[in-house]
Amino acid sequence: MCAKKDRLVRAALLLVLLACALGTAYAQFLGSLEPVLHVRTDFFDIYAPRSLESQAMRLSSFADRTYVMLCEFFGVKAPDKRIPVLLSDTQYSLNGYTTLYPSNRIVILLASADPRSQLATMQDELSSVFLHELVHYVTLNERSRVWLAASWLLGDWVAPEVWMMPQAMVEGTAVWAESRLGEEALLSGAATKEKAQGASDTGAGLSRGGRLNDLAALEVVRLERARGQARSLWEVSGLADFYGAGSLPYLYGGLFVDFLSERFGPGMLARLWHASAGGNLCIGFDGTLTSKGVLEQETGTAPPQLWQEFLAWVDEESALSDTREAGPPEDLHGGGTGGARELISGYVGAVGSGDGLLYFVDLDRRGLYALSLGSAVGGAVGGHNNDQEDGAGENLPEPITSALRPERLLVVDGTLRNIFFNGRFGALELDWIRIDAQNRQIPARYRYDIKSRSLTYEYDLPVPAPGNALVSLQDKSRNDIFLYDPWEDPETSIRYGLARVGTAVLPARQLPQGCLEVAGIPDSAIRWLSPGFRGRTESADSVRFALSTVPDNGLSRLAVLEEKDGTWQLSVARNVPSGGLHQPVFTDASHIVYRKAKEDGQTALCLLDIYGQLSSPVPVAWLSPTEWVARYAPEVSAAVDGSQFAPAQHARTLRLRPTMFPELFSTSRLPYADGSRVGLDFIACDLTERLAWTAFAGWDFATQRPALSADAQLAAGAWRFRVNAADQGVSTSSVARRTTGGATLAWTRTLLPSFQGLSVNLHAAFAGVQNNYAAGGFFDLAPDYYAWTTGLGLDFSSTYDSRTPPYDTLGFSLSGAIDYDSASVAGFGGISLSASASLNGRLRASIYGAVAPAGGVAFAPAARYLASKGSSMLSAADVPYPEYREYRGFLSPSAWYVFGETRYRLFSLEAGWGWVLRLPFMPSFALRRIVGNFGLRGAGLDIGGRPSLLSSAFAAVDFDCAVLAGLAAEAHVHLTIEAAWAFQASTANVSPLCISIGLRTSL
Repeated sequence: MCAKKDRLVRAALLLVLLACALGTAYAQFLGSLEPVLHVRTDFFDIYAPRSLESQAMRLSSFADRTYVMLCEFFGVKAPDKRIPVLLSDTQYSLNGYTTLYPSNRIVILLASADPRSQLATMQDELSSVFLHELVHYVTLNERSRVWLAASWLLGDWVAPEVWMMPQAMVEGTAVWAESRLGEEALLSGAATKEKAQGASDTGAGLSRGGRLNDLAALEVVRLERARGQARSLWEVSGLADFYGAGSLPYLYGGLFVDFLSERFGPGMLARLWHASAGGNLCIGFDGTLTSKGVLEQETGTAPPQLWQEFLAWVDEESALSDTREAGPPEDLHGGGTGGARELISGYVGAVGSGDGLLYFVDLDRRGLYALSLGSAVGGAVGGHNNDQEDGAGENLPEPITSALRPERLLVVDGTLRNIFFNGRFGALELDWIRIDAQNRQIPARYRYDIKSRSLTYEYDLPVPAPGNALVSLQDKSRNDIFLYDPWEDPETSIRYGLARVGTAVLPARQLPQGCLEVAGIPDSAIRWLSPGFRGRTESADSVRFALSTVPDNGLSRLAVLEEKDGTWQLSVARNVPSGGLHQPVFTDASHIVYRKAKEDGQTALCLLDIYGQLSSPVPVAWLSPTEWVARYAPEVSAAVDGSQFAPAQHARTLRLRPTMFPELFSTSRLPYADGSRVGLDFIACDLTERLAWTAFAGWDFATQRPALSADAQLAAGAWRFRVNAADQGVSTSSVARRTTGGATLAWTRTLLPSFQGLSVNLHAAFAGVQNNYAAGGFFDLAPDYYAWTTGLGLDFSSTYDSRTPPYDTLGFSLSGAIDYDSASVAGFGGISLSASASLNGRLRASIYGAVAPAGGVAFAPAARYLASKGSSMLSAADVPYPEYREYRGFLSPSAWYVFGETRYRLFSLEAGWGWVLRLPFMPSFALRRIVGNFGLRGAGLDIGGRPSLLSSAFAAVDFDCAVLAGLAAEAHVHLTIEAAWAFQASTANVSPLCISIGLRTSL
């Protein structure tokens, strides 16, 4: 469900195949160093902070029988080892993950499901996410004997299915289970095997949870099919890497598994997973050039044919004829009567409107922009919140999109959720995410004053408790319901928003006296309720809201919920615009702006005249949640009682024990290769990821000597403490040996509101250096001298990834440090200053500088020294700049050193995910893109008492490939070939031509 950890697994697996280095960034799932509570069941070790104690106890009441049911369904035997599960409260949005790296573990980021998200129908977030992640555990841990022995030696991450099953099958199986197996069966333990094996017509209420029962979630697939998009199995399993493609394996995969279950029976799923457990890479999942794969062997149908039949099945299940009856087509220049007019195209985030302006977030340029709708349509367009006459703006002239000039207001990021225009104060009220001192994500309200252009923090927003949608089904107070994204009517003080009632998402309101009500309409996959609009001449009992709703198996369209003189009614648009209709907001009484989907994750803002587009209105009443359930889902009302979410009686007798770092010594043992070093890496972290450690032992072919290193990191909120030790050879004129120990204390803060990063660190290192190091003297540690360093560093970064291929890093970063170096030899040591700056984009530039103002420290292109009277020795500190590869053999120390590089991307050739090389008896390869770069490097330093320049030019080509073998298809395999020419080769006594070949993975 959460891609982050699954991707770490894929990177680790590619590491073994391609001998690449693995860089691991650890998250924190608890913001402090408080112990977690631990409860044991027959099959699970469940851990949780005290804030989630009741949820941990509830999980313990049904976890075992859920596991037994899944093992029976997939035909596997439950192992003796318990499965660790962590509940975390650090994030505001629901998520979770299962990973085999560094060992088997499940983490559930427990929160209320977002009514706008693809998890909106998960009324019991704990049971739904647990079921989804447990499916991953069961399916990915089935191994044949050979693979079982390999996993015993190297760790849980050695899983054959990871090399066999595409991501669409991995996530699709879990999505199918969350949607088809039925939540109430899992909680009650009353499911028969026949029911667990999944009739798709599971009815309403509890059994309608999951993405396959969510019309709004499946719209992503239906939109692509409506515009003729025919993605392949591997394309939806990682080859398509645009922003937003992360949902494709869940949705396409869930539908594909549903198709297989319907065509061949639910038992086909167990057969496919069992066949993949052998890990036969010579046949793969979909075969090779010379062999049939697992899919064809089990189904008897060639994968391309089966996939085409699946796409036809999706079309048959969809009401795509609605798009063909959508009336006049859209006219981007406004010529079509009643057609939508495209205003802005790109990657659009939150949208708001008021006072004749449209406010929107450009996610690629990370900015909040204002666009005059008057200039867009050639006349004044009304505001909202009592700022415009009813009916103003009708019969608008055509816009001229080329003349639109949005104005940038401030820097924002994708976590900006809502934009409300406050007409009384001439300000924008922004719902944003802030990060507190314990690195927890907290929704908050900010106010942006339009005139003064100042941003101020107002207050933290309330956060619903997990299970809120399930609680709303009980016969309790109407105040149990939670109002999401509320907008307060300035005339009546009534708050309007969305509410989750079971699996339904409904418009809701909170009256001034506190009671909450939902709109009396059937659940039709509503995912958006706009801020209210009222014309200047309208009374307080007249207001309208724009909704985005998805009818059965169709595409999203507009609905208007309107109060007229105290009477409420609902109208639905007759037509469905291409690209769907998302997040509509009123700009005046007869116009809305909405967001539509375009190809490959892009979106557009469109202006639509809704006059004459709506159906005849139907009356709407406001009901309590229990009244709504009794009217529209009576079978659920009769079935729900407190046993659904209260812990079982036996769970209360289980013993809760505090523990600090669970699962700390469950490791992965990874074959490791990095440059000239080859060896074995031991990697582990505790379940909360507050404490992590690694150990490496191997051989360095450059020095023909052993290499050892170890590292441990402790994190608590914004603080991180790291200690490290290493013993390795250093290639100089003769091989030296440096045995180093170091420590770093860092404080990191995310600067709001734009998620820029600031970090301050204290660091120290101590090293023993042996000038001549014989290979046979590894166990004879006899340093010729000792060196140490201590310093203070400061880093600032505003970098982020572009949303357009080839996904350049944008923004800038700055850093600086002051260090004191010394040695046990008299006269060696001093203070040094270092700094760096980088600017990223298609043209990237970076510069680094280091200086010892009073001497004692010296620098070279690949090393840092302590210097005195013409003599030098190795420092305990690393160089504060990149190694200059072309001149790495130049060892003339200088009291100052400057290094700079500029790189320009000449071209980026997109392969369109269609270039696949099929090979015999092994997995296929696919090419995503080819990127070419040209650049210059240069270093300034003192040579022989004179300022001198070392420079070079280089050209590099990067081939972005993928291995079509299970989850590996999601990882980017970068083969980079670079040729550089050193202009001062004779001065530095190095070879003028330097050719380097690199192989790395990225995610």
